[in-house]
Amino acid sequence: MSLGPDLPRNWYLLGPSKVLPRGHILSQSIGGRSIVIYRGQDDGRPVAFTAQCAHMGCHLGKGAVVGNSLRCGLHHRLINADGRFERDRNGDLQQETFLVEDFMGGLFVHLGDKAAARPLVELGLQETASCYAGEHAFPLTWQSLVANGLDIDHLSAVHDRTLLGEPLIDWPHPDEFRLRYVTRPSARKVPDRVINWLAPDGIHGSIRGISGTMMLVESRVGSRDTFILMSFCPDDAGGTLIRGLVGIKGSASLTNRISARVARALFKAFLHKDLHVLEGLRWHEPAFEHSFGDRAMRDVASFFRGLPRA
Repeated sequence: MSLGPDLPRNWYLLGPSKVLPRGHILSQSIGGRSIVIYRGQDDGRPVAFTAQCAHMGCHLGKGAVVGNSLRCGLHHRLINADGRFERDRNGDLQQETFLVEDFMGGLFVHLGDKAAARPLVELGLQETASCYAGEHAFPLTWQSLVANGLDIDHLSAVHDRTLLGEPLIDWPHPDEFRLRYVTRPSARKVPDRVINWLAPDGIHGSIRGISGTMMLVESRVGSRDTFILMSFCPDDAGGTLIRGLVGIKGSASLTNRISARVARALFKAFLHKDLHVLEGLRWHEPAFEHSFGDRAMRDVASFFRGLPRA
């Protein structure tokens, strides 16, 4: 049975904003969708086009930025940021454009119906100290990886977390699945002891699956609120490239910027713990409900199937 679209309509993280300086072009492929993004030389605004020129199919990554427009490398025709070709008297040519935005130090592009795009500010991550967490390629579908991230039984089994009470599931938005929980580290390693000392009432966490291929994990440890925003970018071979931003809620003070980098290291260690376990995974929903986690996974599968395609 299908587990939703190969490429859902969503925002996708392309990397840190600094990967695209003024006057430069970036070429990317997400789920078989080839795009180019350039940053205007004058206004510094990022612009995203479908990669092949509407005129005669030249890959626009071979072009050049001229002012705030993109010049095709094959015929040197200028394409404005709105996709219109200069000196096109009849207005016949129109380059397909995508929404693109600098957000929290990351460069995001939206694939799919522009009118249905949720503003990234709705994630509620303003007033935070954040940094780019890097990327990691998995030979697995985005559904396998996102389901694993929402698997509360896996969290306790592999990541040494004891649940303090039954988690809660809700749908705060039609294209969003949320799991809320309270856990406590069950291992006796030094980091676990420190966390238990900082948070005697447990780690209060929330995992939000947003439009399928984006996941926001928020945790409160004592008085400190942290987040991990992950973007699951399908590749052309059926695998997935995970990119992420991590941060600490609060002002961008030196202390919080350092804490964000510590959170990045912890995130990478957390991700590394899954590498061996996930090898060869071909995820499917459980046939029966023997636990809360089984019920949640069946809800997740249903959530996947209801997502619109890009």
